[in-house]
Amino acid sequence: MNILLPSYKRVLIACFIAFVAYFSSHVILSNVAIASPALIPNQHMIQEGYVVSKSWDGIWIAKQPVSASERLTNLFTGHTDSYFVEKHPEIGAKPLFHDLKINQKVRIYSDYLRESNPPKPSAYFIEKLS
Repeated sequence: MNILLPSYKRVLIACFIAFVAYFSSHVILSNVAIASPALIPNQHMIQEGYVVSKSWDGIWIAKQPVSASERLTNLFTGHTDSYFVEKHPEIGAKPLFHDLKINQKVRIYSDYLRESNPPKPSAYFIEKLS
């Protein structure tokens, strides 16, 4: 009795295991509570804009949506008339940016802008407007 599987069966089993691992982690992450308006302190700032780009630790927000060519040129020249929004430390591990899409209009509830270049508010909550 040969207990070794043919190579294609091993590949199929590995793909199945990877799919199950990805799906289970995605379901676990999607069940984590999104930061809610209840976490917003009384002293906060509200801004509206469009998601220009996303990174691991935040999003770039601009006043108007951008085209694909503008996004490409912004990689080299920087985002003009935009600011970077990061997650406020009080939010903890709750996901804040994962459901946002490029050129989606959002309303951001954050602390006040820090004097930096680019400005960097810390978001407590992000509301999707479109």
